[in-house]
Amino acid sequence: MSLNYGAVSDRGKVRVENEDDYLVLLKEDFSLLAVADGMGGHNCGELASSLTIEVIKSYQFSVDNLVQNMRSLISQANQKIYHKSEEKEEYYGMGTTLTLGVIKDRILTIGHIGDSRAYLFRNGDLSQITQDHSMVEELIRKKIITSEEAEDHPQKNMLTNALGVDEDVNFDLVEVNLEEDDLILLCSDGLTNMLSEEQIIEVLAKQSNLQQGAETLVELANQAGGRDNITVIIYAVELS
Repeated sequence: MSLNYGAVSDRGKVRVENEDDYLVLLKEDFSLLAVADGMGGHNCGELASSLTIEVIKSYQFSVDNLVQNMRSLISQANQKIYHKSEEKEEYYGMGTTLTLGVIKDRILTIGHIGDSRAYLFRNGDLSQITQDHSMVEELIRKKIITSEEAEDHPQKNMLTNALGVDEDVNFDLVEVNLEEDDLILLCSDGLTNMLSEEQIIEVLAKQSNLQQGAETLVELANQAGGRDNITVIIYAVELS
C-alpha cells in the first residue's frame, strides 16, 4: 500500500501565533499522521502541541502491538506535557488535542482526544470518524441543543478532555477498514469551524492534487474569517 498526501498548517487571520502542529511519517510497513491543536495562555498551546509531536517523532513505534504502542505513545506525550506544565506558573493548564492515525495494511487506527477531527471520504460521502470531546458535543448527545444551535454556542470551544491537563489520560480508539481510493482527512477545528461539510466535500471531490486540495481548504477557511489556526492533512489510500 502506498499513500499520497497533502498537508498545510496556517495561523489563520486572527491569531498571532500558530499553536497547531502536525506530523506525517511514511514507513515501509505503516504510515503515521497526527494533528495537535494546542491550548493555554502565553503561547503555551504552541509548546504543548510541539512537545506532543516531538514525542511521536522520537517514539520507537511498532505495529506488531499497535494498540499497546498507541496507548504507550499517547501516555508518554501526556506525561511530557503534564510535567512540563508544573515547571513554570505560566505553563499551568496547558494542553493540546491529538488526533493520531496509523495506517497498516487495510486498517486505519485512530487515537483521539479533544476536538481535532478525522474524516473518511469515500465515494462522494464524508464521514466523521472521531467524536469531539467538547461541552457542545455533550449537549448535542444529550439532545439539549441541536447541531445547528451548536454552531454559534458560547461554549463551542470548551473542551471536556485534552492531552496534558491531567496526570492520567483517557482517549478514544477507533478502527476503520480502508478501501481503494479512500481519502483520509485530519484537521484542527480551525477548518471545521469555518467550513461546512458540504464545502469540504466539494473540494475533496474535485481534487486532483492532494497538496493543492489541502491548500484550497485552508484558503477557504481563511476567506470565511480564519478565526483560528488551521491544519489540514489529506491522504489518498491505494491498496495493493
